[in-house]
Amino acid sequence: MSDSIAPQRNPIPMGGRGLISAITQSLLVLCALLWLSSCSKKVDTGSMGGANISSTPPQFYVPQNAVYKVRYTDKTVRIDLPTVQEALRAVSPDGSALLFDSSDARLQGLTAGKVLFLEHLGVRRIIDVEKQGTQVGLITDDASLSDLIQDGHIQFTAPMNLVHPHAELFPRRDANTVSGRLRALFHPPLVYADSGSFGFHAQGKVDNWDFEAGATRKGDGLNFSLSATKDLTGLKAKVTATGDVSHVSSSFDADIKNGKVQSFQYNTPLKGSLHVTWAALTAGQNFGIGESRLALPPLAKDVIDVYGLPFLFQINANLIFKPGFGTQHDAASGGFDLNYDGAGGLIVQGSQSSTNGNMQATPSLNKTTSSSLAAHGIVLAVNAPKISLSIGTDSFKEALNELLPQTITSWSWFQRLQQNLFSKKLSKQAGPGDFFKINGGAYVQLVAEFDYSASGPLSLVPCSNTHFNMYAQAGADAQVLAMKGTSPTVEWFKSSKSWRNPDSDVCGPK
Repeated sequence: MSDSIAPQRNPIPMGGRGLISAITQSLLVLCALLWLSSCSKKVDTGSMGGANISSTPPQFYVPQNAVYKVRYTDKTVRIDLPTVQEALRAVSPDGSALLFDSSDARLQGLTAGKVLFLEHLGVRRIIDVEKQGTQVGLITDDASLSDLIQDGHIQFTAPMNLVHPHAELFPRRDANTVSGRLRALFHPPLVYADSGSFGFHAQGKVDNWDFEAGATRKGDGLNFSLSATKDLTGLKAKVTATGDVSHVSSSFDADIKNGKVQSFQYNTPLKGSLHVTWAALTAGQNFGIGESRLALPPLAKDVIDVYGLPFLFQINANLIFKPGFGTQHDAASGGFDLNYDGAGGLIVQGSQSSTNGNMQATPSLNKTTSSSLAAHGIVLAVNAPKISLSIGTDSFKEALNELLPQTITSWSWFQRLQQNLFSKKLSKQAGPGDFFKINGGAYVQLVAEFDYSASGPLSLVPCSNTHFNMYAQAGADAQVLAMKGTSPTVEWFKSSKSWRNPDSDVCGPK
């Protein structure tokens, strides 16, 4: 490189040297501009809006070739991230109440009914405002796309992105003996730290369920594993699942005109495998399993920033497990394997919902073994994977956690700073809603349902029946689309299989 810019051997007049130097500098500047232009991400913001957005935080993923042509509503108040970082003092843990301290005219002018667009953080619809000097307290709620945008088009595709380092999960090897295998069913798995990979690991206790879950990135997808155990008086139950999902690439497309969502699409490929085992036994008086549902933390999540508007990408896994036994010394175990390959999603035109999906699936059952003198059975449903994009409270809280100090969302910190601005309103907030609901978003999911029932050996004809159902579904939270009534859901694939032993009508219909 130094040879190309070395002085020439032939003598050049001083005026000529100055001209050549000027031309060389101009060429270098032009080349640098062209290089920067070729490296920049293409974001079509169109002529209606999107200008003067502060630069995207490096923690967030910016999708290539995103379309963001919008005209905001007259009620929208847009605040840049530097102003928020300077003025925001506290946020209630549920994300509904915000406290600013600033003389900024945009914040001081907020009133109920306005829509607050905090760049790179989220959108909140203002329900009430209280002020004390420069302090501005807000009670807010989720906002729909049409609350924010009067006219516009948002379109992007988001492939699987890197997630955070984790400790990887490895299952314990079973012993060779029958008693050893039974003990291993209820023994916690081994965990090994692996700071060099990318993924997720979490463990905890919810509704008496002890769970451990992990995921690692695999190309454009991920491998995941989960283990959930419940040990109540007289009952032990355990469900484990391992699997993978590949070619994750969420596609989002929304068209808004005259303050209404005219069309909306969300879809993603759905390809992978799932291996599930379950076991349950009683030892004494059985009072039931209690809460049979478990919503796990996201196996993967990332904030996707579309020209200042943050979406939360997540891959979730949930389960429902309910054993039913009739005596004090019952036991049963089993499992299934599933390979699936397809794609699909949700299409909304006005008030009509539809889908265009396809799916191929191959389930196989492990042998179910049971020991009971009375009728018994189990019901198991595994919702994995559930792939979603959301722009509600969950995305707002995730963006806050990524960009602002954690003390801002601390409940004790919020109580110290609120100065009674929200004392009457916080106690009236609604409780939790649907157990597995994706707040303010759209999703594509796979659901595998397994149920087994047996009459027991004392029956005149001992019978057992097994059913396996699989569903590929998509849906959206009605709130984000400003739709009245129930949230739209579609199903583009359903498969049902039944087995009975003996295979006779005396054991009931298949």
